[in-house]
Amino acid sequence: MKPGLWGGDLYGIQSAVTGAVKIGRSSDLPSRLSSLQVGSPHRLRLILLVPNQGHREKEVHRALGSHRTQGEWFLEHGLGDIPVDIWDHREAWYIEAPDWWR
Repeated sequence: MKPGLWGGDLYGIQSAVTGAVKIGRSSDLPSRLSSLQVGSPHRLRLILLVPNQGHREKEVHRALGSHRTQGEWFLEHGLGDIPVDIWDHREAWYIEAPDWWR
């Protein structure tokens, strides 16, 4: 699959209460996060952003398949199964903080 075919950025958004992580793609991430937050009773936070890699969403879903909770949501402990090249190219401002909601 060619970069840009599906467009947008690859992202991971985590729920403060469940710890579950949604892996998705978007060309307008602020709008996407806002719409997810409106539909969620729990605080959400962007924890993974890989610019211009939205076309790899399904690949990441397959890698995390055994950790799926519902739809595009996955258990936090499964993040170690994300392909290394994706994890290593996430935005530098990402700071791993498992208790960010406290």
